[in-house]
This record gives sequence, structure tokens and C-alpha cells, in this order.
Amino acid sequence: MKKRIIAAAAALILIAGMMFPAFASPTQIELGVEVTATAAYIVNEDTGRVIYEKNADKRIAPASTTKIMSAALAMTMCDDIENTMVTTPYDLWVEFDGIDISSAGIHGGETMSMSDLIHCMLLASANEAASAVAGYFGRESFIAAMNQKAKELGCTGTHFTNPHGLDDSEHYSTARDLYKITQWAMSVPGFSDIVSLSSYTLHETNVHDERDIYTTIQLQSTYSGYYTRYIKGIKTGTTDDGGRCLITRGESGGMTFTAVLMGCPMEIDTRVWEEGQSAFTNARLVLDWCFDNTAITEIVRKGTPVTETSLKYAKHKDYLMLYSSIPVSTILQTHTGEDPEIIYETEIPESVEAPVSSGQVIGKAKVFSDGMYIGDIELVAMEDIEKSYFIYYMDVINRILTSRPAIVVYAVFLVLASVYSYYMLVIVKRKENEIRKRAEQRIQRERQHEHRRDRNRPRM
Repeated sequence: MKKRIIAAAAALILIAGMMFPAFASPTQIELGVEVTATAAYIVNEDTGRVIYEKNADKRIAPASTTKIMSAALAMTMCDDIENTMVTTPYDLWVEFDGIDISSAGIHGGETMSMSDLIHCMLLASANEAASAVAGYFGRESFIAAMNQKAKELGCTGTHFTNPHGLDDSEHYSTARDLYKITQWAMSVPGFSDIVSLSSYTLHETNVHDERDIYTTIQLQSTYSGYYTRYIKGIKTGTTDDGGRCLITRGESGGMTFTAVLMGCPMEIDTRVWEEGQSAFTNARLVLDWCFDNTAITEIVRKGTPVTETSLKYAKHKDYLMLYSSIPVSTILQTHTGEDPEIIYETEIPESVEAPVSSGQVIGKAKVFSDGMYIGDIELVAMEDIEKSYFIYYMDVINRILTSRPAIVVYAVFLVLASVYSYYMLVIVKRKENEIRKRAEQRIQRERQHEHRRDRNRPRM
């Protein structure tokens, strides 16, 4: 049975548990800064709550954020990235002829480890490294695998035509899809370690001596004026069609946020830095605001009363109160002066039979905060209740007496009683009347016969 119970305003602070992304805009937190990106998607990783979204399903050129997919996919396809050696094709640069691209200065015919190539892709955003990696697996089949993985991840607005992200009318993604891809990539062993680096030393090759490369995310470089202590990766991208793109993660005060920003203006943004790069500026403003104005809050305490159900076979008690088995938390905007509206959607039995023990799981419930699904809880009893065998046996007797077989017996009895009554009151009485009538007639005939005999007797 499902019930919806709206918690009263004063009815407490509620729920802990895993929360999953929800996309209905009325449930978003009202962001206190302007986002100038064409599309944005901001998620609190601790709860899964979508803090803010803007044109999240708009198809936009993803630029070099494409390399999140191609690098992570290569890491899953290669058994040993450290010891797998790749020799780049001599025509490596042909596809980039006349194009200004991000590069790590890799030469055609240079032999590098798969690991070094992936570091070049993710830190220096090297397009030639992405082409070399795709070529190692077979470019066309690798791109097909990129699209297949995107489909498996539930991306509905993404299509790749290359491994690096240079503009192509058929190469696009969305902020929501890039978030899904990033979530998966961060789960690939070693990926998060690479994107969190500010620099990396490439190994000596047949062309280059040992050398350093640096992240394009200047927000995480201690040598940059953009340095922001809480930034932990992930990837930048810039093209004419895509504008400035950035997917980054911030960790501070026990909270983690991921920001996907696509199509930020190419012009400078002076809201944080005098010569601010727009994607960095948007990320800094958004994440600063999130850390300063939100908090993970317990909205349902363990033991919060949620609903009740009917109780059978207990003395002086005909209902059982059910409580949350765990605390549940979500992220809320602070300093609003308003408590969230909590709604429970419960699934419980219509009745429970005693005995009941404290902690016994009776049902479950979905928890919603301001219309957003937060998570599931088990509903438990919080008292021991003994069984009254007198009430139980009286109920058994009552159920027996009111059962279908008993009703059939009653019906048969009534029919038989009716037949018997009819027989006694009609048939038997009719026969008695006939017998009495015949007796009276016989007596009458005997009297008449006696009378005639008396008349014919000789008189003395």
C-alpha cells in the first residue's frame, strides 16, 4: 500500500542516504551568481543533487573535453598503459595542417608509452596524442567504441567523429551527457590521479629527452594567477564552435561539486580576475558560491516517525507507528530561513500481527525534499509488542464463524430449517387436518348408522 504523508513544517529535519540526479528545474537551488556559459550543469557529488542547470540538453561542440572519453576509454582498452609502447605514424600531423591546436610537440615516428600519451591528452590537451592513441586501436573502430560507450552511459545528445574534439558538425555533446561521461571516467582506475596533476614529466623517447608538460587547467596550478586551492581537475577545451569549455571538480569543507561549463564567451571576464578567462571565472564564481551557501544537512533523523499501520492481536493497541531506520541527508541552501518540504511515499502492509520486536523492518519509503527524490529508507518498529492469545483465539473463532465454509453451512441449515418448517407447518398440518376430517366423517357415519338402526328396532 502506498501513502503520501507530507511532513508538517515543524516536523523536523530529514534524510540520509544516496541521492541521484534529478532534473526538474523547480527543485534546483537558486544560484546566486550569473553563469555566462551557453550550457551548464552543476552537481553536488556527495548527494547527487543537481544544484544548477542551464541548457543542459543543448547540443554543443565539446572541444577538447572530448578527450575525457577518448583517454578513459583507452585506459580501459589497454591492459598495461605503462609498458604498452606506441610509435606515432609519420603522417601524424597531416590532419592538423593549417590548424592552430593544443599540442605536446610529439613527432611522427616517436615512440612513447600509452601512459605518457594519455598524460599528454589530459594535461596538455595534445590533439596529436589523441590521434596517436586512436590510431593504435584503429581510428574508426576506436571512435565507434567512443560512441558505443556514450550510449551505454545513457548519453542521448552525444556523437563523436574524432578522438580530440576539433570542430565538426557531427561532433557534439551536451552538458548533461558530459557529466555522465566524466562520472564514468573518474571511476576508471588512475584517471582521477592524472587529471588532478598540475604537471607531469614525460619519459625520454627516441626523439625527446625527459621533459615536463603542464595542465591547461590553470585553476589547479600553484604557479598560475588563477590558482584555486580546491580545484581537482578535470579538462578544458576551446574551439571556435564550442567556445571555452571546462569540466572541473571542487573539493572543500567535506563537500565535492562537479561543474560542467560549455560555450563560455571567448572574451575576457573581469568578475574575478582583471584578465579573466571566462570558463575559469564561471567555475570560480559558481564553486565559491556553492561552498559558501550550501551545506549537507540531515533532513530525517534516525527514529523520525513516518507513518502508521494497523496492528492486530495486541492488548490496548490497534495501530503501529513506523519510524525511519537511518538518518538521511541532502544538500540545502543555507541562510534561507525556510525548512524543506518533506514528503514520504511509503510502501507498507495494511496490517501487522503481533508479536512485533523493536527494530523489525515493516516497510519502506521514498523520501522527497521540495519535490526532489532524495533516497530510500526502511521503516521499522521501535517497541516490543506482545501477542494477546485471547484476542488471537477470539479472532480465529470469529474468522471461523464468518468464513465462507461456515456461511455455506449456515445457508444449508437455513434451507433445511425452512424446508422442515414448511413440512411441519404445511404438509404435516394438512395431513392432520385430513386425518381429523376423515375421523369426523367416520364418527358421523357411525352415528347415522346407529340412528338408523335405532329407528328400525321393534318397539315393545
